[in-house]
Amino acid sequence: MALQIKKEKYIDPVCGMKVISGKAAAKTNYQGVQIYFCTTTCKSSFDADPKRFMQNRRKSFWNRYLDRLNKATGGKPPSCCS
Repeated sequence: MALQIKKEKYIDPVCGMKVISGKAAAKTNYQGVQIYFCTTTCKSSFDADPKRFMQNRRKSFWNRYLDRLNKATGGKPPSCCS
């Protein structure tokens, strides 16, 4: 029986490419999160300014909703909550 290796796919935060963890050109650990890169160039860009690339991560549905709500109301709570 052959040993089956689980292939986990990740997104390179710099260029957006899908990366398989076992075939990643580079990886790093940022604030406890393992991040994989398609090339060492992407890793160098990330290392230069990691906050920039971590802020661009896809937001959840709830966070996108709250962003739209804050933009529409100017950050003020609804009148029912005042």
